[in-house]
Amino acid sequence: MKHKTTQALFDYWNAIRAGRPAPRRSEIEPGDMRAVLPYVFILERKDRDTYRFRLAGTGLCNVYGMEFRGHNMISMWGDDCAETIKDALEDVTANAGVAVVEYTAATTDGREATFEMVLLPLLHEDGSLTRVLGAAVPVDRQSWVGDRLLARQWIDRLRRLDPERMPKRAPAAQIAARRLVNEKPPVAVAHIGKRAPQGAPLRGERSYLRLVKSPLGNQEEHG
Repeated sequence: MKHKTTQALFDYWNAIRAGRPAPRRSEIEPGDMRAVLPYVFILERKDRDTYRFRLAGTGLCNVYGMEFRGHNMISMWGDDCAETIKDALEDVTANAGVAVVEYTAATTDGREATFEMVLLPLLHEDGSLTRVLGAAVPVDRQSWVGDRLLARQWIDRLRRLDPERMPKRAPAAQIAARRLVNEKPPVAVAHIGKRAPQGAPLRGERSYLRLVKSPLGNQEEHG
């Protein structure tokens, strides 16, 4: 993972699960993730076509200029990219896999920003693997991010990872949590709604983002 936010969330999740396929939702303590919480989200799987945001951090909402809670993540992607995301989320919830997605988001005037997203399995309290813990964060902070509407986005690279083959960066949950608490939170992004003209649409419905796939969208690595 390229960004310290996605790496820190993975380290925390990996320590909390303690060798199990996934931790339970109740084991995730927001107070232990203060440094990364603005870009953290939790999805609820309804079916293959529906993964609704149960919660999303303020940093992520500000970057996109919308409230994510209740919206379907799949609807944010164009048809080709949507199938790729569905396959990744299916692997996360069916096989307790881990997915890392690098994608580009662009404005109508051609500005582009690269993002990294991590998707991690999370058990519901009834024991079903129907939750996904994740984070999405801009890799390179652009001054205009959060100030302009993102009109489209596409997948550059998607990797499916086996957490059992990844190095154990934190030997215990306490170490991972302590490192997260001690880190400074990421710089807050001003909400786009504060800068937009009065009455400008900050559309949160399905049509808000029409996301398209890049020529690299079909590429997938397994690690």
